[in-house]
Amino acid sequence: MSLVFSKSLFVKQAILTLLLAISLSLISNSIQLLDGITQQKKMIENNFNQLLGVVEQPLASAVFRLDYPVAKQQVESLLNSPSIAKVEVSDENGKLFVAASAPHRVFSSSQALADWLFGDFTSFQRPLILLQPSFNSGLLTVVPETRYLMDNLLATHVPLLLFNLSKDILLACLVSLIFYFLVTYPLVRLTRSLAKLGRVRKLPLFGAFYRRHQADELGQLHATFSHLWDNLNTALSDLERSNSHTKAMIEHAADGIILLDDQQQIRIANTTAKSMLKLDKEDLPDTSLEAFYEESDWPYFVDLVSALPLNHPTTIESQYYIDGQTLPVEVRLVKYQVQSNVETLMLMRDVSERKQAQDHIHHLAYYDPVTDLPNRQYLTDKLNERLQASNTDSDYSAVVFMDIDRFKVINDSLGHNVGDQLLRCVSKHLSVLVSDPVLFARMGGDEFAFLLPTLGQDLAAAEAQVDDLICRVMLACQQVKTAGHHEVHITASLGASVFQSSEQCAEVILKQADTALYRAKESGRNTYAMYRPEMQAASDARLEMEKALHHATENKLFELYYQPQNNAEGELIGAEALLRWRDADKGFISPAEFIPLAEEIGLIVDIGTWVLDEALSQVATWLEQGKWQPSWRMSINVSPIQFQQASFLPTLKAQLEKHHVPASCVDLEITENTLLNDWATSLTKMQAIKDLGVYLSIDDFGTGYSSLKYLKSLPIDRLKIDQSFVRDLLTDHSDEAIVHAVIAMAKALKINVLAEGVETLPHFDRLKECECFFYQGYYFGRPAPADQFIASFVHDSPDIAPSF
Repeated sequence: MSLVFSKSLFVKQAILTLLLAISLSLISNSIQLLDGITQQKKMIENNFNQLLGVVEQPLASAVFRLDYPVAKQQVESLLNSPSIAKVEVSDENGKLFVAASAPHRVFSSSQALADWLFGDFTSFQRPLILLQPSFNSGLLTVVPETRYLMDNLLATHVPLLLFNLSKDILLACLVSLIFYFLVTYPLVRLTRSLAKLGRVRKLPLFGAFYRRHQADELGQLHATFSHLWDNLNTALSDLERSNSHTKAMIEHAADGIILLDDQQQIRIANTTAKSMLKLDKEDLPDTSLEAFYEESDWPYFVDLVSALPLNHPTTIESQYYIDGQTLPVEVRLVKYQVQSNVETLMLMRDVSERKQAQDHIHHLAYYDPVTDLPNRQYLTDKLNERLQASNTDSDYSAVVFMDIDRFKVINDSLGHNVGDQLLRCVSKHLSVLVSDPVLFARMGGDEFAFLLPTLGQDLAAAEAQVDDLICRVMLACQQVKTAGHHEVHITASLGASVFQSSEQCAEVILKQADTALYRAKESGRNTYAMYRPEMQAASDARLEMEKALHHATENKLFELYYQPQNNAEGELIGAEALLRWRDADKGFISPAEFIPLAEEIGLIVDIGTWVLDEALSQVATWLEQGKWQPSWRMSINVSPIQFQQASFLPTLKAQLEKHHVPASCVDLEITENTLLNDWATSLTKMQAIKDLGVYLSIDDFGTGYSSLKYLKSLPIDRLKIDQSFVRDLLTDHSDEAIVHAVIAMAKALKINVLAEGVETLPHFDRLKECECFFYQGYYFGRPAPADQFIASFVHDSPDIAPSF
């Protein structure tokens, strides 16, 4: 074997090539397999994350509404994918809400191998975050089918590995065969011929060389060409090679290369430069660079080149005009001297794409992508320019804000795609109403704005122009809009700020227009308002109220007052916990003023939770002190928003357990409007509350929209007649009829009735005649703090004994 391996250069090359090909193939395939596995894992993880992202919102909404069928449907849809083995959905308390497993499937891979390779894919989890309202509904857990993933991996990479190995071996054989026919065989023949010529000319080598290399091709080649070696290394071959390299680099350069003489005539141009300037080879000797410049730009270029020092390159941007089209270029110039001639070398680069990218970035920064209108930043910049220009003129200007009324309803009901089409339709209709110098922009969402820069120096005339524009805008908005396949009817609210002083800043003016817009919305929408200074005071007061309410909520600055509830004998049957807020600066603030604001800014849930905790804590204290009878009920108001929270029922359970208060001592008061959002979910939740032993009352009955058909299905214990009906009971026959009807209906449904607002003895007597036997009002007692309530309405008696 050693003799065969040492005699033939072809055999050496063939064996080494085959070994090297196999080694490199194995290494390459191993690296490729490892990289493929890594990429496959990333792809699997991305696919699972995308799949979880698709079902996140439907599942979050289903868990939030406790809609088991929809959740089950979403989970089963996930199991349609063979890559999923099991799906579990837990609610916000970690309790399993719904789960399902894939049917039995047969796979070729072993479970052990799949678990070893995909051991880091035990499960994928994603919190179920509900966007509207923002709420953590629970957790989605997906367990992947690793054997399916392993089958896919093997099916993808094993054939490729075998193919690559076979290909590399075949390629090594072909290379060896080609090497033999292209090198070894011609070389053997050449060396034999030259060897014969050498032997004829008597050019033998020393004997030691024949002893060492006479059996291989190297010895024959050395013996034949040793006498020619010095003649091959000549200066001519080096010069030709260098010249070829230089021409190739110039000709194939990505940038255009042009050589100018001292008269700016083009002497040399590579292929790229010819393509950029659309030049033919025959045109070069007679072409001047001046042909590509505007007449006014050419002298600047000539002066620049003339003043350019030798061997000091510089870079400029210019524009060439070719066949009526503009070509922006970046040019690097360097001037040098060759013998007695001065030449200028130009390296040109087409920067059209860069310019387009810059223009695109500018458009993205200053224009709205949905409507292609100028955006807030663009309008703000123009407003600042106008304010700076007002130093030189005294014309009035105006900013008008416009908001599409109830646009969120359209988005939620018809979809955001229809909403975007509606925005484009509105922008198209309103764009025709304005012309220079009026600027029409989209500020974001469904809010648009107009900047009227010059309205003259008369305030009344300026406001009249603004009124005219607003009226035309409102009329255009009221016309039917087509968004997709829908015909949409909309209205708009507008607010305007007319200004003149250059001392104002853009932020103040925009805030004034926004304040006027808010006032228009408060006035009932589909109207407009002109900014007046007193509006800012109201806006500031509201903002101050919001800040104070946030502060009060964070620091628990509220108080609970308690108003007694009595029966026909005047005996205490319970109390209602009433929220009070005493601000350090404003004193007592009416709940009618801050409760709607708390609901609007999202604080009502925190406040309601505090009220529930505080009221139950007080009942627990009174029970321990023997000042509260177990048969009495503490009425606690629950906001519709708080009631609809998925966490309300767990919170109620936790509070009852925390304070060890019997559920029978608690009466939750909900309004009729609470039931309108989701009747089925509300009914289920009310039944769960009843199962705890907690009482339920409908507060302010008669002022909402309850259906008698639904009312009979509600698990409620009491109706509270609103005080607006009780107050005029003695003077208004309509109110008296309503009270009679409510009492009769409740009696038929076997529901207790409590009248609110009982302020006088005649009211009390008349209600007893109407067979209403439970009351609450000033006649029996005003709301009072806990200690005063006990002192005024709870009296020591044998019936009240400590609960311990």
